[in-house]
Amino acid sequence: MSTPENTNESFRDSIATIDKDGKRAWLFPTKPHGKLFNLRSYLTYIYLILFFGLPFIKVNGEPLFLINIVERKFILFGSIFWPQDFFIFGLGMLIFIVFIALFTVVFGRVFCGWACPQTIFMEMVFRRIEYWIDGDASQQRALKKSSWTINKIIKRVSKHVSFFFIHL
Repeated sequence: MSTPENTNESFRDSIATIDKDGKRAWLFPTKPHGKLFNLRSYLTYIYLILFFGLPFIKVNGEPLFLINIVERKFILFGSIFWPQDFFIFGLGMLIFIVFIALFTVVFGRVFCGWACPQTIFMEMVFRRIEYWIDGDASQQRALKKSSWTINKIIKRVSKHVSFFFIHL
């Protein structure tokens, strides 16, 4: 049932990232700026320190988090879980997953924009490298349209090599 203001829904007949010839239409995000982006950047530094520092935090002589599948040893908050304790571990993980689902229902946009590890790494690590090497959106569009020169090859190779070494 369509209402008068929804009569033109032809945008639903095509995918925005595919052109009329069936080829991929590339998106080039604009480089963000502003007070909230700066605040988000500061929180990102804290999250990255937390993500990379978490394995080195010790509780009772054991790491805070350790998932060692080979030795079948799982440590959460300094408590060791062995394979025979899997039901306790599984129950705790199930409760944690339900908590995450409920939290995302209530605060999903805030979590996904400000604290989600995928967003942190994509927008605040990889995208910044892309802006640093390729430039902002207009420079990236111009680089894509330009012919293959030494400068373009160096930019493409250096970007992908840096992505490769960061993800290791």
